[in-house]
Amino acid sequence: MKPGLWEIQPTVQLPSPSQNGTRPTLDMSQVMQSMSPQMRGQMEALLQKQGVSMGANGGIRICITRAMIEQNRLPQKNGCESSVTSQSGDKYKLHFSCGNPPTTGEGEVVFHNSEAYTTQVEITHPEQGKELSVTMESSAKWLGSDCGSLQP
Repeated sequence: MKPGLWEIQPTVQLPSPSQNGTRPTLDMSQVMQSMSPQMRGQMEALLQKQGVSMGANGGIRICITRAMIEQNRLPQKNGCESSVTSQSGDKYKLHFSCGNPPTTGEGEVVFHNSEAYTTQVEITHPEQGKELSVTMESSAKWLGSDCGSLQP
């Protein structure tokens, strides 16, 4: 994996089935477009504080340093902990947990080469007294070594 600026294109399968029995899927651009301009601005400011910016086509951009790669440190939000639970060749299994809101997840990252990877993560969190499960898939590509103003 190369250090520098990465763009991730996430899609989320929502927990409640649609009328035809399939789980509806949203990408980040659909989520952001559904927000008011004020809410979208607040979301982008919050993401920036977390070291994330909006990229092209609803993707998110993150900056990964050489030290993060060498320490096998995964980008994460404040209040969350993550760890690699196993590695086999180009596949990594991971676990994460967050305190507020309480959220846990298991997933897999597959590195296709030093400039591309994909993920699939199953996320569980409580909502209105029930445990909800959401599947998030993403593809990521390296954009270059310069992160610009984006901080890791």
